[in-house]
Amino acid sequence: MKNERGHAMLELAVSAGIMVSCLVGTFQFGYTFYTYNQLVTAVGNGARYAAQRTYRKATDQDVERGNAAIRNMVVYGDAQPATSAAPVVPKLTPDHVEVRWILAGDGAPVSVNVAIKGYTMDAIFRSFTFEGRPSVEFPYVGKYAPTESEP
Repeated sequence: MKNERGHAMLELAVSAGIMVSCLVGTFQFGYTFYTYNQLVTAVGNGARYAAQRTYRKATDQDVERGNAAIRNMVVYGDAQPATSAAPVVPKLTPDHVEVRWILAGDGAPVSVNVAIKGYTMDAIFRSFTFEGRPSVEFPYVGKYAPTESEP
């Protein structure tokens, strides 16, 4: 029995290290999955909004103002957020949202694609960068108004 003294302490130290590593890994995976799921929801909501809003194209500035409203919808959940609005996902900004219109030959929108680009999420021990994902494309079902200006 003298040869077995101290083994319990050694076993506890090794198993505690393994258990803590598993717990931290599980938390990091869960947090990353949770944040990615929030991004998927935000992108889907923004693309749905884009697919239904009026596409005004009197000038290039009108198209860009419309795209800015779509980016705000993705980031803040509101097309015209208050100045103190918090993003739905930490550190997400409108610059991280890409809006691409697929246009027909006459310039009318056929569909809209909304994606996240260059967003870096900090997990506990590692950072993940999302480039081009999540991404969603919806067919355009809104009103096409080539002569209207964005309000």
